Amino acid sequence: MQSSATPATPPCSLHAKVGVVAGWPPLTSVNEAGIAQGLDIDIARLVFEHANMCIEFVRLPSAARSFAQLTKGVVDVVLMVSYTFKRKQWGYFSIPYRKERMRLFSLNQQSQPVLSLMSLLSGGATVGLSIGSYYGEEVKILARNDRFTGQFIGISTIQRRIELLNKQRVNFIIEDEIIGNYLSLRLSERPIYRWAYPIHDNDVHFLLRKEKFDELHRQRINHAITALKPHITSMVERYRQLKQPN
Repeated sequence: MQSSATPATPPCSLHAKVGVVAGWPPLTSVNEAGIAQGLDIDIARLVFEHANMCIEFVRLPSAARSFAQLTKGVVDVVLMVSYTFKRKQWGYFSIPYRKERMRLFSLNQQSQPVLSLMSLLSGGATVGLSIGSYYGEEVKILARNDRFTGQFIGISTIQRRIELLNKQRVNFIIEDEIIGNYLSLRLSERPIYRWAYPIHDNDVHFLLRKEKFDELHRQRINHAITALKPHITSMVERYRQLKQPN
């Protein structure tokens, strides 16, 4: 007599804690019940399940502290990490799982295209940034230029950046296109406009704590990302449909 029982799901090969910065909806957030949600949360669930790894999400206080929490072992994975040589010492990078597109947002609708970020700064513009985030080499170089000291303003949360933009304490903020489109519709007192100038188009990765993951684990995660790429691309495009005034 054959058994009708469903085959048991193989046990997880690894359990890991994934850090979540709650203040970046619709990419990462935590609802009132304490459940992590958003595009990058859904991608992480999909990828790690495909790699037969169990994960739990741990809320992090800020993006600026994500890497410190990784090196201390509070979390084993950080989401949405841009590659830099310095960060490579903190963990293993997965292959890219999606692209982020950093853009300028302002209260003023564009009449002339932005030709360079330097041209805006030379005109006295101030720019609000997330503390601890990487915006590409152009921003990195200009932020170190003594000529523009004080024109890049570190602001801890996007909610606060939008608030200061509305109060005209800064002229521009730089945000991931998906986040900026989504929250400008929900948090701003006035329309916020996206500028076409590409501040930074960039691959993002999972950063894996070296003491938790070995090379075989990394390869399995990379294989999962590759196998799921069409599904991930479809998920990203759905989030890009969240429009804003033009």
